[in-house]
Amino acid sequence: MPGRGAPPPPPGAYPRFAGLGDVLRLFSGDRATHGIPPGTHWTWLAFPESWPLVSCNEGNYTGPATALGAPGDLWWFTLAEMAGHQPDALPAWVARLLAREAEQYVGALGAAFLALGSVPLLWTVPDYREPVMPAYQPHYRLAFGGPLIDTEEWSCRLNITSAGALPDSAAADAMLPGLVAAVTTWVTSHDSKLGLGVQLGWVKFNEVLPSGHYVTPGNSRVAEVNPQVRGFGSLLVPAQIAVVVTLLTDHLRGKAHAGRMFTPALGADPSQGNINDASAIAAAATLLLNSINAVVTPAGVSIISATGESNHVTRVAVGKVFDTMRSRRKSFPEGPYTMGALLAV
Repeated sequence: MPGRGAPPPPPGAYPRFAGLGDVLRLFSGDRATHGIPPGTHWTWLAFPESWPLVSCNEGNYTGPATALGAPGDLWWFTLAEMAGHQPDALPAWVARLLAREAEQYVGALGAAFLALGSVPLLWTVPDYREPVMPAYQPHYRLAFGGPLIDTEEWSCRLNITSAGALPDSAAADAMLPGLVAAVTTWVTSHDSKLGLGVQLGWVKFNEVLPSGHYVTPGNSRVAEVNPQVRGFGSLLVPAQIAVVVTLLTDHLRGKAHAGRMFTPALGADPSQGNINDASAIAAAATLLLNSINAVVTPAGVSIISATGESNHVTRVAVGKVFDTMRSRRKSFPEGPYTMGALLAV
């Protein structure tokens, strides 16, 4: 965070492909300029799936009065012009973006931009007052959950990254059944200690952009588990109680060095207030992560940060103290209170 009185960091935004709604604005020149935005700095996150974070150079951008434009103005350019601006870009990056363009440049969109020979990339002049955009490494998010003691819901999620290219959509489709099987095995395992009140109802596996949003927000890749499967064992703790599985990497500190998964282990033994099943829960979580990694190879479960860092998970740890997730206890009806007898007078 900048110190007191320090100027805010330069704002930034990611380019995007133009859509049909941009046609009139681009061809009419309505606050839209053809060219690479001047006075900007392009940050590449060192992995081929990313768009660059294009930020205004501090010192030559002081607000809407500068030549760069007012917040919301557009600069548009073709992929060839973008590559020419960044001649040292990795070939893998160029190939990835060409594939994205080929997917977009079809049908009505292709016809609309036929005169330009390409679907333009748009960069929006950001608002200097807005916070810096996140820059997550592009990744897949594996999420799973379902009913919790019938009236509540539980969910967990894990991030998947790769040192090379991420799986494409067809590969991700093929991976989903294996991921459902891995999560199902974990839910029903005696060692996971989830209890019969925990049910697996769905598994999602979707690619996420550097901005943190789904690549296809309106078309989520999800598998409904039908019939739903239940955890193993009796319920020993309330719905809001969770067991934290800490996800460790080879790094002891710094960004993306560790993460957590709050498991709904309602069957964990709470005698004397401690978790007495930590070793079994850790073994089950290790099996789950190994099974997931076997499906998504060469990618793997990772910890990521909003500034581009990521590290693969290498082991797990389970402590001795239960945690609480109030979001897993929000629908239980509060029935009439049980009244005690009147006090003696």
